[in-house]
Amino acid sequence: MTTFRGTVKDGQLVFPAEVAEQLGLHEGDAVEVQQTALTPTQRVGGENPFLAWIGVLPPFEDGMDAVRFTRELRDPDDEAS
Repeated sequence: MTTFRGTVKDGQLVFPAEVAEQLGLHEGDAVEVQQTALTPTQRVGGENPFLAWIGVLPPFEDGMDAVRFTRELRDPDDEAS
């Protein structure tokens, strides 16, 4: 089986010109892709960007939870927190 690589751009699968030529495709041609043969090889942006933030803040102090922490961030003068 021959492997051709393309990218997804604006919701469309885009092949380089040389691949389209090899496949005999022209602009506007419709193609059928069988799901079992489509494998993502690289995601745009690489890793999850939120992983870099794990462990940046220290653990919560006693009596502090995520809700209270968030409320204090939003309004540190609020008496309800």
